[in-house]
Amino acid sequence: MKKNAKFQSGRKNPLIKALGILIQWLDSAQIEYMIFGGIANSVYGNPRQTFDIDLKVILEPPRTTRWLIKNVQAIAAILPDRPRDFLDQTHVLPVQIAGVGVDIVQAILPFEIEAIRRSVQIQYAGLEFRLCTVEDLIIHKVVSERPKDWDDVRTIIRQQAHRLDRRYLLQHCRDLSQLLARPEILNTIERWLDEA
Repeated sequence: MKKNAKFQSGRKNPLIKALGILIQWLDSAQIEYMIFGGIANSVYGNPRQTFDIDLKVILEPPRTTRWLIKNVQAIAAILPDRPRDFLDQTHVLPVQIAGVGVDIVQAILPFEIEAIRRSVQIQYAGLEFRLCTVEDLIIHKVVSERPKDWDDVRTIIRQQAHRLDRRYLLQHCRDLSQLLARPEILNTIERWLDEA
């Protein structure tokens, strides 16, 4: 995997320092996870400065939301005043590690759990961690209505067309188009795949 120059400074980079702390904690706690968001975007196609970390986790007994809140405090400052209520309502726990914002997203939907289990182990900026697949990054982005996310999707498809699991990607885009009553999701992805 080609390294992005923005991450080359390794542990001196606050983002990479925070990511290293986070990964070590996740691995030692044996939590299934994947990194997605800006870091995945930089790896797969549209390098740009990112200042936070997004990850999804699977919480299975004995690891509960209460367990997560209690144990993550060993490495992070929890940002919401009522973290359990916030996590129960949003499925997101915003924290700060070494001055870097981290959104810990609890996987709830079957697709999210599948995406975590499909994630790939990569070496990047001197670290090893679980990264969402390129298809799952696209699927996470197509639900957005922000032009920036759709620009990212187009760039990723252009750069990663040779390695995409098109059947998997199209099936999930088809499901999302129907679920959200947004046919443009599938139509746009089909068109861009044809052009790639």
